[in-house]
Amino acid sequence: MKRTKGNSSVLGTLVILGGGAPTWIKVLEKAGWACHRCYDLRAAESLMLEIGPCIGVVDLTRDDFSLQGVAGLVNRNKQVRWLALVQERQLNHDSICQFIVNFCIDYFTDPVPEAQLLGTIGHQLGMLQLEHRVWPQLGVFGQSGLQGEQAAMKKLRHHVKRIAMADVPVLVQGEIGTGKELVAQAIHQASTRGKGAFVSVNCEALTESWMAELATGKPAECCLAAADGGVLFFDEITQLDLERQQELVRLLQVEAFTMVSGRKVSVDTRVIVSTRYSQEELLESGLISEELYFRLNALGVMVPALRERGEDIVLLAEFFMLKFARQYNSPVKQLSSEAGQLLVSYSWPGNVRELIGHIKRAILLADDKVLQADHLDLPRVMDDKQSLKKIRADSERGAILTVLENNKGQISAAARELGVSRATMYRLLNKHDLVPPPKHFRQS
Repeated sequence: MKRTKGNSSVLGTLVILGGGAPTWIKVLEKAGWACHRCYDLRAAESLMLEIGPCIGVVDLTRDDFSLQGVAGLVNRNKQVRWLALVQERQLNHDSICQFIVNFCIDYFTDPVPEAQLLGTIGHQLGMLQLEHRVWPQLGVFGQSGLQGEQAAMKKLRHHVKRIAMADVPVLVQGEIGTGKELVAQAIHQASTRGKGAFVSVNCEALTESWMAELATGKPAECCLAAADGGVLFFDEITQLDLERQQELVRLLQVEAFTMVSGRKVSVDTRVIVSTRYSQEELLESGLISEELYFRLNALGVMVPALRERGEDIVLLAEFFMLKFARQYNSPVKQLSSEAGQLLVSYSWPGNVRELIGHIKRAILLADDKVLQADHLDLPRVMDDKQSLKKIRADSERGAILTVLENNKGQISAAARELGVSRATMYRLLNKHDLVPPPKHFRQS
């Protein structure tokens, strides 16, 4: 941190995005603030991940960044309290006003009233200190799903950093619910495309006109156009039919696509795909064409199952516990040792997705500062006489119930979340005696 002459300590840390050389910065530094100027959004994000909770100022009086890029950055860094600086005339733009309302705690117009700015930032420093007392372990949201000190997670983070810098297609593999999309987002954020959009595609829903379908809600913009300059993420690539797979091969070959109107459009996008299948299963089953597989597998990353993360499961659970406790205004601040042991001993067939469901439900049920094992609704240590088959069946049944609950009993939606077909979902429901009762209609 930067220290100002004459001050023995720093009041707090301020991250400033963009802007020129205003006098108010000197006023803040003289008052004891460590001011970090950032003209690169990637560098700013790295700095904020390192600093943790702090105060940020977005100077919008100049066009240093696109508003979309800044919005993405501040949305990912919710541990920062944001202030905006704008020109009076900019308040006539709906997009500027929407940005301030969505992401900022306050704003100032140019010229900045220095005394008022200093008072506002000082008050926010007090709020940060108060929040730190209430939420001492509240961490950084940008690493959601990638925390941990076990070898498996260290290896994953190392691969993500290396892969991010190579602008080639990526194949992300891992079991259902391990957080493959989170890994894809981490690759995107750490790459030179971090300023661009991250567009997620549901492969099962794509039709023959997918290159012209609206994926962002904006007129005349398909998912490919929306991902221009950014990343196009295909969730479970095996759900893409063979004809669409060949279209994707051509896209990777020529980096262009043809609209339904016949207009050829060049596109600069990085393709990242995910699958729950291994390399052998992909090629032997014919779920994906060999041509597409070898184009996508230039770089691959394997996301470890939650049961392989050992004590890191507790760290991840504590992260989600604090996140949801703040979101739902719950008094919970601590995980009991018994709850931690229960989390580590459970097999987690539904992986991180299942963990999130259990933690969220526990937060809503708990009414004390300590989250107890009873709040988690997980099976205790099993009797030694129980068979391994019974243990696995119970875990599978629990995972299905969790997914059904998350999707309000909608079987089709639950099947999509698990990455299985409706037919497979109904077989699982029958297997565990979870078939919903038939609907009865009044006969005329």
